[in-house]
Amino acid sequence: MKKLSLCAYWSILIIVIAFSVYRSHWKTPDKVFHDDINHYYSYLPATFIHHDLSLNFIKKDINEFAKHYWPIVGPKGDWVIVTTMGLSILYAPFFLIIHYPLEWTGQSSLGFTEPYQLALILSSLFYVAIGLHLLRKILLAHFSQTTTAITIIGVVLATNLLYYVVDEPAMSHAYNFALITAFVYFTMKWHKSPGIAVSIWLGLLAGLITLIRPTNVLVIVVFAFWGITSLKDLNAKFSLFYRKYYLVLFMVIAAFFIWLPQFIYWKYTTGQYLFFSYGDKGKFFFTNPQILNTLFSYRKGWFLYTPIMITAIAGLYFLFRRHRGVFIPVLIFMVANIWVISSWWLWWYGGSYGLRAYIDSYSIAALPFAALVSWAFDNRKKWIQVVTLILLSAFIFHNFFQIEQYRRGAIDYVSMTREAYWESFGKIKPSERFYHLLSYPDYKSAEKGIYPDPVIDPLYTGKLTRKEGIERMKEHISSSPEYLEMIRKKSAEQGISFDSMLYLDARYIYDLKVSEGTIKPSDP
Repeated sequence: MKKLSLCAYWSILIIVIAFSVYRSHWKTPDKVFHDDINHYYSYLPATFIHHDLSLNFIKKDINEFAKHYWPIVGPKGDWVIVTTMGLSILYAPFFLIIHYPLEWTGQSSLGFTEPYQLALILSSLFYVAIGLHLLRKILLAHFSQTTTAITIIGVVLATNLLYYVVDEPAMSHAYNFALITAFVYFTMKWHKSPGIAVSIWLGLLAGLITLIRPTNVLVIVVFAFWGITSLKDLNAKFSLFYRKYYLVLFMVIAAFFIWLPQFIYWKYTTGQYLFFSYGDKGKFFFTNPQILNTLFSYRKGWFLYTPIMITAIAGLYFLFRRHRGVFIPVLIFMVANIWVISSWWLWWYGGSYGLRAYIDSYSIAALPFAALVSWAFDNRKKWIQVVTLILLSAFIFHNFFQIEQYRRGAIDYVSMTREAYWESFGKIKPSERFYHLLSYPDYKSAEKGIYPDPVIDPLYTGKLTRKEGIERMKEHISSSPEYLEMIRKKSAEQGISFDSMLYLDARYIYDLKVSEGTIKPSDP
């Protein structure tokens, strides 16, 4: 079918839009504006509504504005927005289309009402639509219609990208996915026909990508190594860059142009052209990357919560066999990206569904995934194709089910453990026992690059006998002054010793929780 990938593209967009309308997050106050998004977005209302990038307007109503503006104090003692302005640049067209009509008609236009939330949701949908459109073009340049259709379906519907388009649409990941996809697309175009226009596009995209998340500068290796299959090709590439130095210069100037407003803002608020706003919260431990944790851990493991990406890794072999000029840049990028992502002190990247830091580069991971799908569908036996489609369906179902688990609390945003994962496995809602199996991460140790194993009260893990469990329950009761006072009153009323009353209550509560399934003793 000549238009199969196009049908897949529009089907995906319809599904994503339908979910967005069904969720209607713009109707819930502060559903879109929360956490990091408040930082990303602050530049827009500060500039176009309050006309005050120094943020002094906050002082006029500290109780009201403190809900959405969370600046830090800079070297000069002035307030500074923590994040860079990359996402505000991408939000801006949608913000302005909403803001000025509201202002002209005299409606509430302080920047955080329903229309503004809708504007950010629409911006996310818009950029993802562009990203998918360009990803489709990239894939069709190397693979068939069938492979392209299956790949774009998998990249969206079987990964946490879907969640970050529908449920947390203003977070950076959907935008960076689109930008990196566009960068790969123009990389492909540049190597076919180097020119000034495409060079400027590459520079602008590189500037925006790094202005949103500086570590994504790694995407430049895709451009640098594109088409290389041998050392001879590497020499030829250096020669090409030397001959086309003016095009590389155009890229650098375009990237600098994107960063220029940020440099001016930092100079204005801090007195410095370069300012690292994260302080100790921006540490990387490059000699202690948590690779196994980011890939396999129950807390956030990429392969556990987005298992379709295991096939992307497996697909590297087939990319090497069939598309070696694409294989080299993809391999170098993926290895470097995993290393950098795993080296950040907060390797689980805060509260999220899955390991969200990998979402940005899904268009690059799509290439080896497509190579595997291509092997399965191009001149292969029918049963291989059937198995491939069954696996794709399973990955999609797994993703949809886990997203619903996450929304309902059966997957915790940051405290998952092996025990908690399997307690919730196959359940749409969390059980009573689930909450006792979580382990909140140790942030203080993480700041030092130390990552202790999750700690769970053994009372709930099935490792204690009944006798040990009752003793443990006594310890829990004894830690509550209110409960101890109640035990004292009960012991006086019933004429038995305090210790006996404590034991009886501990035994009763223990047996009750066992009957409810909250506690599972190893020896009843």
